[in-house]
Amino acid sequence: MLPSNPDGHAAYQDTFVSQFLKFYPNPFVLPKSTWDYIVQFWFLDLSKTDSVMQECYSVFGPGPRLPSCMLRSYLLALKLKVTSITVWCRMLKETPLYAILSGFSFGDTPGVGTFYDFFSRIWQDDSNNLSPKDRFPKMKKTPKGKKKGDKTPCGSSGAVLISTIMDLNK
Repeated sequence: MLPSNPDGHAAYQDTFVSQFLKFYPNPFVLPKSTWDYIVQFWFLDLSKTDSVMQECYSVFGPGPRLPSCMLRSYLLALKLKVTSITVWCRMLKETPLYAILSGFSFGDTPGVGTFYDFFSRIWQDDSNNLSPKDRFPKMKKTPKGKKKGDKTPCGSSGAVLISTIMDLNK
């Protein structure tokens, strides 16, 4: 099923107000820094995201989360300096304000897999770009002595270095 949000940003604002007053009947107890986030996300209109990303979703299947809410939630996570999606999903489930600011109902927040599905849809490339392709070789450890008290054998580079120093001193 395709994501649809006919009322756009106004629907987000209406939902935010009703949910916010339900969980925070006295909103003036919140600190100023929290109000800064609320004001920023109140005016952040991401409703065009739903229509732009509509082609990334299938016509069949259950109704997806709105791309605008998913993007808003990820932007909020970045704003709060939360880089782990797992930690962010837990915070959405525990803190009503984060769920409401994202555009979700508290208690009905997306899981980790939903975020990664959203990232693959928004990235739209064959490579996932999540991990580097170049893997660095592991360094081999020098072998330790066989018996207690034995010295660790010198590598060939150490022996070459010692013979070079001996030649320079002659």
